[in-house]
Amino acid sequence: MPDLSQSAAHPVPPQLVSTGSKGLSGNVARGTAWVLLGFGLSQVGRLVGNILLAALLFQEAFALMAIVGAIIQGLVMFSDIGLGPNIVQNKRGDDRDFLDTAWTLQVLRGIVLAALATALAWPLAAFYAQNDPAAWDLRWLIPLVAVGLLVESFQSTKLKTAARHVNLSRVTLIELGSQFAGLAVMLLTAWWTRSVMAMALGGVVTMSLHCLLSHLMLPGAGNRFRWDRSAVWDIVHFGKWVFLSTVISFFALQIDKLVFARLFPLDEVGVYAIAASLAIMTPMLMGRLQTVIAFPLYSRMLDRNEPLADVVARSKPPMLLAGAYLVTAAIVCAQSFVDLAYDDRYAAAGTFIMVLSVGAWFAIIDGIYGAAFLATGRAHWVAAVNATKVVSFCIMLMPAVAWGGILGAVWAAALSDLIKLGLAMVLARRIHLLNLWPEVRYTAAVVLAVSAILALPILAPVLPNLHPAWRLLLQALLVTAFFGWPLAKMARAWLRQSRQP
Repeated sequence: MPDLSQSAAHPVPPQLVSTGSKGLSGNVARGTAWVLLGFGLSQVGRLVGNILLAALLFQEAFALMAIVGAIIQGLVMFSDIGLGPNIVQNKRGDDRDFLDTAWTLQVLRGIVLAALATALAWPLAAFYAQNDPAAWDLRWLIPLVAVGLLVESFQSTKLKTAARHVNLSRVTLIELGSQFAGLAVMLLTAWWTRSVMAMALGGVVTMSLHCLLSHLMLPGAGNRFRWDRSAVWDIVHFGKWVFLSTVISFFALQIDKLVFARLFPLDEVGVYAIAASLAIMTPMLMGRLQTVIAFPLYSRMLDRNEPLADVVARSKPPMLLAGAYLVTAAIVCAQSFVDLAYDDRYAAAGTFIMVLSVGAWFAIIDGIYGAAFLATGRAHWVAAVNATKVVSFCIMLMPAVAWGGILGAVWAAALSDLIKLGLAMVLARRIHLLNLWPEVRYTAAVVLAVSAILALPILAPVLPNLHPAWRLLLQALLVTAFFGWPLAKMARAWLRQSRQP
């Protein structure tokens, strides 16, 4: 295998911060630990819940909730003015008047969004019911989830303040507690009713508890209604490009589900929705690290006039190493995992996961540049990059469907991430952030590992006949062996750094 360990010994290297910033360095390392712990437990819960719900409910339920999730997320993103990034990035991010004004805007936005979601429920149900009558359930599913959206708009800005200072222990506990409570309600209701209502009700419980715990578990003063005109100006001025970026991000993230639900039967879309929810785990983890670790770190370094190119260059190799390991595991293990965890109705999900994981690798690389663009105030670049994904997907979609049906459409979704990455690299070069060697090296490692492991059945024809559990274990061990040494070096360096005061 290629030498992947070079520069991988520092997950968040001490050189990322100045000598006088050891406290920040320790916070970053501990923050990384909490992000990884929280994400790991969250995805375990999500995965177990997904498997149990697939056994309790029908395929169309996952398609319906994918549509509901896309609509709710669309409303949230179409009204996003960057309240969270504002608090993290703005120099007034610890000022009480600024925080209370941001909270007031957040509440007003939540009221409007809940009303809009309720108003859109009937026409959206009618639109999708033309393809499948089961979509009429959207008439009540969307308003039910909108209740949780309204409640969550009252969550405390103390969550954002903790992110600003990379103090993530209690934030992680809040997220895990609310998620697992909602999951418990979801599973109990699904067992009792065998209805899609269980998924919607669990989401409402999660959002409501998340809001409550944000006020009870975090230190600091509570929020009150406040209108500071200068704070509003700062938020709106920064948020105009965040708004454009998130509108386009919505289409980049959700256009596949919204379009597929109109083109294909809902049972097929339900299988795709399960595959997409599994394939997105890796880019979700890496994106979360970029959002809650890299973006605040880059912003603080820029405040200290540190050269951003050096910080990005040092953080890129460990990010790519972790991403390469996870993407390789997803591609290699996908079919065995689906065969083990799901019944025959969901068998096609394995192929979908493999294809989507190809796109996930390109998305991980793009995310590294995206955090740097935001930290330097170039949210419009993020918008342009996401727009490229949407446009390229739309151009490729119908020819891909004609070629391969829903599988062709999935390939169009994956390859649009490659085109998106191309523009991100062009823009990164303009601010001297582009160094292609790490990307080339780790991409080659992914291709080599996937090719070698998937070719093993040619040498050992007995492998496909193994029980899925044994196949999955063998594949996971092979992927871990391939990346094991550089991962071990990275873990040791992270442990040393996390002990810094």
